[in-house]
This record gives sequence, structure tokens and C-alpha cells, in this order.
Amino acid sequence: MDNLDKNSNDIEIKEELQEAEIEIIVDISNDYYEAFITILREDDSVNISREDILEALNKRNIVYGIKSEVIDSIIEDNKTIKKVLIAQGQRHKNGESGKIEYNFDINSINKPKLLESGTVDHKDLNYFLKAMEGETLARKILPTDPQDGTTVTGRTIKGKPGKMFEFKKGKNVTTSNDGLLLLAQAGGMIKFEDGRTGIIKVLEIDEDVGISTGNISFDGKIIVRGNIEAGYKINGGDDVEVFGIVHCAEIKAVNITIHKGVHNNARIIADGNIITNFLESCYAESKGDIICDAIIHSEIKCLGSVICKEKKGLILGGMINARKEVIAKTIGSQTGSTTRLFVGIDDNLLLELKETKKVIDDTKKDLEKILQGIKLLQVKMSNDPKKTIFLNKYIKTRDIYISRIKNSEEKLKEIYILVESLKNSKVSGSSIYPGTNIRINNSHYIVKSLLSNARLIKEDGDVVLSALI
Repeated sequence: MDNLDKNSNDIEIKEELQEAEIEIIVDISNDYYEAFITILREDDSVNISREDILEALNKRNIVYGIKSEVIDSIIEDNKTIKKVLIAQGQRHKNGESGKIEYNFDINSINKPKLLESGTVDHKDLNYFLKAMEGETLARKILPTDPQDGTTVTGRTIKGKPGKMFEFKKGKNVTTSNDGLLLLAQAGGMIKFEDGRTGIIKVLEIDEDVGISTGNISFDGKIIVRGNIEAGYKINGGDDVEVFGIVHCAEIKAVNITIHKGVHNNARIIADGNIITNFLESCYAESKGDIICDAIIHSEIKCLGSVICKEKKGLILGGMINARKEVIAKTIGSQTGSTTRLFVGIDDNLLLELKETKKVIDDTKKDLEKILQGIKLLQVKMSNDPKKTIFLNKYIKTRDIYISRIKNSEEKLKEIYILVESLKNSKVSGSSIYPGTNIRINNSHYIVKSLLSNARLIKEDGDVVLSALI
């Protein structure tokens, strides 16, 4: 057999068998995971043995993955073959790198919402991405384990581990106990920048809310540097502050501050206070106070006080409902424009009082029936499991009714305290013009001549005038 260069992958192995030359050539792939055999023979009548093949493989140090069935086929066929796979190693596998999967699509911002009808809502533009407190923002996918490989020469090839990726955390986010989830610690706007995820509690809009932003819905505080254009809505889970004007738009929030004003059939609804420069030809509803410079031809519903004491301090036309008081410099006008002021106990409070009493009365009647049923079952108690089940259900229902009565009685007590406090509700104005219709609780007063520095309050069933101090 010829001598071969040790650094060569192609070594020819030549054997003479039974005085006839047979050449066995073994090739190894560049990655050492495969070996191929070539057998060249001058005379097909000369047989080749298993030992001949194994000796040729051994000279190339091939010890792993030898295919016995291929050797059997070679011996059986006894023919010339070229580059047949004779040994197969086990390839190594590198671990797959981990990754971060985000539960939001940053590319969806400022794109209209697709409706079920196939059309789009151009007022719902996803101006920003929002998250609720506790919401999962991202998920960590761990890298997979590598697998070692073995070459046909028996050498072990180590698989490389996959790369681990970690969360880049911004403000107001945290990770789960197992470190696999990125969670929002507060509701707000998702900020994603340079791979870093955070939550912003305050949404600042440096333009008008309109065609470029669409409607805005946000759980945190909202600050709008521009105006709110006609037909658009803001729904805030916290306070809303607008530096411009609200035109025929809608705002719902906790406390609402509008630095310029509201007009043209806009709707402003607050769970807290409303503070603005003016309210003109609009609807405003507040569970707190409404404080502004002028209210003109508007419908106002307020569970606190309506206060217009700045500059103009004007209430002109429209209907004002306030439970506690209405205070203004000027109420009505010289032209006799009808202005209606309702203070004190309103129809909604009376309805709430009536419904709460009914809940108490109805529940007490139901409770009496349940107590009778419990008493009857206890008297006739036996080992019958059905009776035990019924008794347990009755006892559970009894506890529910007792709790309902207790809660309703506490609510009723709060209503009575509120009703008592509203007996002192009043209307005050530096100038109250004729045409002003005032109702304090269930007593009415129509202003027929100019009242100056006047306070109106209900005493002994009548509306009584007194001077402002």
C-alpha cells in the first residue's frame, strides 16, 4: 500500500488480495462526521473480507458510527463501489438562543382600529400603547440546551450554549418571581426605547386631540397642550388637564382642569372637580365642585358647589343643579334671560333614599322566611343528608341577607346625614337679575326685581333672603 500524507483527508489504502490487486480508499468529510469508502478492483472474482474493510477503517482511526449493514452489502455484492457512506457520526447541536417576546406591537401606534365590518375607525388611532397594572408586557424565552456530538474518529465536539437575553427595565415595571415575565407595576403608557420597556403614568400630548391623535383613553393623568377638536373624546382614569379649548368634544375623568374653556355642545363629566375658565352651551357633570369664571346657557349637574367668583363671575341662562350651593357675582341678566338654579335635595337623592329603604324592607321579609325555614329544618333534623344540604344553604343565604341589610342600613344612614346637611343649601350672588328661577330643596323662588348682595336659603318651609356679609 502507498504511504499517504498524514494531513490529507484523502488517503488511498491499497491491498493486494489473493494475488489480485484491490484498492480500498477511505475519505473523511471536512467536519469528520462522515466517512466514505471506495473499492476499486481489477478482478470481480476476487473476494474482499470484513477484516479487510475494518483494517482500512482502522488505519483512518474510524471507530464510531460504522455501518455494519454497508459492510455486509459490500461483501455480498463483491463489486467496485465509489464513495459509499461507511460511517456516520453524531452531529453536535448548538443550543438555540433565548429571546424576549413582547405582548405589544410598537408598530401599531397611530394606525386606525379595524372594525368587524372590515372598515376602520379613524378616531381610534392607537395614539399610544397602554397597559393595566399587573399586565404582562413581555415574556422571556430561555435558550435550549446544547447537545455534544461525536465524530467518526471518536472525538467529542461540544455544542455551544444558546445566548441568554435579559429584560431591559424602565420605570414602573417589575419581573415575576421566576424572572420569566415583565409586568407593569402601574397602569399607564408603554414606553419602548432602545429595547427598554417602561410605563409612564402621565400622558402628555403636545398637540391638539383630533385627527392626528384620535380618541384618547388612558388610566393615568392626561395633559393636553392644545385643544380638543369637535367630535373627539378623552377617557381618563385619573386627572385630565387641557391648556386649550374643548370644542364640541367629550371628556370623562376624575378631576378636569381646562385652562381656556368649554363650548359648543361639549360634554364634561368628572368624578371629582371641574375647574375651567368658562362653560358655554355645554353639559358639565361633577361629583365634586365646579369652579369657573362664567357659565352661559349650559346644563350643570353638581354634587358639590358651583362657584363663579373670578373676574366676571357670571351665570347666565341654562340650568344649574348643585346640592350644596351656587355662588356667583352675577346671576341672570338685565334682558331677563331665564336662569334656573336648583340646590339642595335633588330627585336622584330622593330616588336613592327610596330604593335603599325598599332594599332593606324586601330583604328583611326574605330573611324572615329563611329564618323560619332554618327553624323548621332544625326541629325535624335527622341523618338525612338532603336536609343537611338544605340547612347549610339556608344558613348561607341568611348570612348574605344579614350582610345586605347591614350595608344598606349604613348607606341609609349616610343618606340621612347628607339630607340633613343639604337643609343649609343656598344661593348667593352680588347681583341676581329678574327671570332667575330658584329652587331650594322643594321650595321655589322667582326673582322679580334685582337682588343685590343677596343670599337665599330655606327656613321654615320658605326661601328667605338675607344680605351677604
